[in-house]
Amino acid sequence: MVDAPAPDDRCPRCGGGFHCGAQDTAPCPCTTLKLDAPTLAALRQRYTGCLCLRCLGELAQQGIAMNQPQH
Repeated sequence: MVDAPAPDDRCPRCGGGFHCGAQDTAPCPCTTLKLDAPTLAALRQRYTGCLCLRCLGELAQQGIAMNQPQH
């Protein structure tokens, strides 16, 4: 069993700790999520850096980032 990487980032949306896999050798799990163009644009305007997988999953499911409250 492989241990999950220690949280080394903090999600700007929820404040939770997570590991961003953008610089890992394997693709980051967030690459499996599909976000529509308006949601991606809104996220880029609202946040700097990566969001945790849980928040990205919620936003992908809802498809609307602008109506999400900031935590």
